[in-house]
Amino acid sequence: MADNVNIQESPPEVQFAGVNRWLRENLFSSTGSAILTFVSIGALIGLFRSIIGFFISPEREWTAITYNLRLYMVQAYPESDFIRVWITIGLVMGLLGLTWGFNSVNEKSSLKSTGTTLMKVFSSLFLLVLIAPTSVVIDKVEGTIVEVFQQELRIYLLAVLAGLILVSYFIRTKLASQEVSKDYLNIGYVGLLVVSIWLIKVPTVTFDSSNVRIEPDPLLPLAASTKNPWTALYLLLVVTFFIGRYLNSKNLTSFKRILPVSWLLTPLVVVTWIYRKPDFTLSQITTLDLPVILGFSAIGYLVINYLNSEKLMHYQRYFVYGSLIIAVVVFSLPVLRQLKLLFFLLWILISVAPTIANSKESARSLFIVWSVAITILILLMRGGTSETLIVVPGSSIYGGFALTWVLAFFGIAISFPFGVMLALGRTSSLPIIRIICTAIIELVRSVPFITWLFFGSVMLTFFLPAGVEFDEVVRAVVVTSIFSAAYLAENVRGGLQSISKGQFEAADAVGLSTLQRISLIVMPQALRAVIPPIVSQVISLFKDTSLVAIVGLFDLLYIGSKVIPNQSQGANFLGTIQENILFCAIFYWIFTYSFARRSMKIEKRLGLGER
Repeated sequence: MADNVNIQESPPEVQFAGVNRWLRENLFSSTGSAILTFVSIGALIGLFRSIIGFFISPEREWTAITYNLRLYMVQAYPESDFIRVWITIGLVMGLLGLTWGFNSVNEKSSLKSTGTTLMKVFSSLFLLVLIAPTSVVIDKVEGTIVEVFQQELRIYLLAVLAGLILVSYFIRTKLASQEVSKDYLNIGYVGLLVVSIWLIKVPTVTFDSSNVRIEPDPLLPLAASTKNPWTALYLLLVVTFFIGRYLNSKNLTSFKRILPVSWLLTPLVVVTWIYRKPDFTLSQITTLDLPVILGFSAIGYLVINYLNSEKLMHYQRYFVYGSLIIAVVVFSLPVLRQLKLLFFLLWILISVAPTIANSKESARSLFIVWSVAITILILLMRGGTSETLIVVPGSSIYGGFALTWVLAFFGIAISFPFGVMLALGRTSSLPIIRIICTAIIELVRSVPFITWLFFGSVMLTFFLPAGVEFDEVVRAVVVTSIFSAAYLAENVRGGLQSISKGQFEAADAVGLSTLQRISLIVMPQALRAVIPPIVSQVISLFKDTSLVAIVGLFDLLYIGSKVIPNQSQGANFLGTIQENILFCAIFYWIFTYSFARRSMKIEKRLGLGER
């Protein structure tokens, strides 16, 4: 019997044949291949030398970026209220740390792969420093050449990078068998970024008493108002990460259900805290705020405890649709902004409560989160001492990257569920719903995005009742969400069509309701199949936010292309459009590339493309 047992042997490990053999087989296999290799290497060196020469040329006013970084980020947000921005970033960072730590799987990574990655990075930097030009031509007519990269500095950098390469090689070879947690590695990488802001010095634009720019721009460390907050935020991230890991070790399933609700509530809390600054008095708290808090807490208690019952489970869809209609009606009425936002929060609670509050423990925890969130939201809406809103130059309080991020975040958050509903409606068996959803999708997709922006900014007021107005940012968010939802609906519909009818029949056979069939069987498979096009749509939406400049909103790209090159502060310091446009391009690339990389990891984890 033992002789007949098939023993599966592992395939032999592929051995690296050596550098010489690899070069001979891949780059110099023939005379033509060798010639092509040398020509390609020469072309790449010339290209990289030109690019590096452009960056280090004295003609480049890179100090325009650092000098106007705040304008890039928030446009004209008042400095006295910047504490609001740091507090909201801290709330998000703390929630991120909790989520990261709680969902951590303690995945290990060998130091061999870490050393390999470091070797690639340091080797690339070594080659860039090696081929960087020593001098740059700044006047082609007169042939003026300026030395911009001293040979002593080049030798120093090459020596440092060579040492780092050797250290990485040592880690890769001598410590290859040792493993370290990927979470700790990522925390260390972020820590290195935080440490760098304490060590680096950047060119700083300074003026003398006569408002004349001091040349050259002195290298000065970053201000304490920048270093201290980011250091505190990093420490908060680390602390909340370990708190999340501790909670995970206690197997608190209710906390896992609360995290998604917290992320749903966070955007509204953040926006209201930054945006609003109304009057704050004790009489308003006792006569208005407390009754509203108690009232919505009581409504939340009823929703969480009774909407999950067997009697009302079958009617949940009607509660969801009804609460959405009520929220839309209340939002269009001239009532307090607190009530408008609270009715939308109530709609979210009615939508997610039956899924999250499926036990007494989770229901109790969700009620606590709901009551605390309502209280914080009300108080933050009142959180100031001024009787008026924050007044800043421009058409909106938001500007720069803050406006870009608000439009992208809320556009994605709103368009995704709306797009899913449109996709389900277009595939519905009810003719009236199918016709309405199809008409909305085709109408939105047939009109350019710029046209819809003009409609939302200029023409929408003619269709609203007298006295009803919406902020420019709100209009832009609504238009962006609807436009993106139409395209997302088609992506999701493609995923729905990939599901076989047997899945629907199996769900009906086990007695699942329509809502359960969609949420538990259909949508997980459909969304898994269309992750790449959905991520592509998210990236497109993030970049399309730059089009809001057409309706008078100062986004990141508009400030870089229009405002900074024409600034008036410092008559001899205007900056040029090349540096600013390139900075904006790099900024967009960082975020879009991050989205793409995250998408690839999700696809790999879900096994997309594998049978």
